[in-house]
Amino acid sequence: MNQCLLFSTVLLLNGTMAVAQPILIQNQQLTSGVVGITAGQMARWNVLYPTAPAPILPPVCSVALNITDNQGRNLKTNTFSGFIAGKSVSLDLNADTELTGMLRTEIYASALAPAGCNFIATLELIDNITQKTVLVVGAKQTYPAARSSASASSTRLVIALDASGTPPLENWARVMARGDR
Repeated sequence: MNQCLLFSTVLLLNGTMAVAQPILIQNQQLTSGVVGITAGQMARWNVLYPTAPAPILPPVCSVALNITDNQGRNLKTNTFSGFIAGKSVSLDLNADTELTGMLRTEIYASALAPAGCNFIATLELIDNITQKTVLVVGAKQTYPAARSSASASSTRLVIALDASGTPPLENWARVMARGDR
């Protein structure tokens, strides 16, 4: 009887401890720069989930796309599940139909996904009449904040140019030979 009680107590405590453990799932966020959109334009937030070299098998992800104005108002949102490597998704905001009555609106875009889902994103401004892209803005990971490495912060790139049109690489070699740094 004591053995059965002890076994039940250990089993109960073991189960309780497993439930009490927090599940650590961290999201990551990509954010574009801010652009102005006006009548006759459409903003397109593109997110690409690039492939990885074999034998790496990237996870199937979900991603929430948002286009927000500079006052923090969410203008458009869509969530995509079952997002696999090698595919892209996009979210469009048409100023003619979705921002009527506004002369110009400052916007930015963001994408939120589970950690481990690495994306590349761009925000395009497209002319509604010609359908030509007039501007492309990149994005960077804003959450969690990127850690700076000591080597990256101490590295300098110097390109020496002259009026003779000498290619930069040859000028760099000449500057290094003279010891000018």
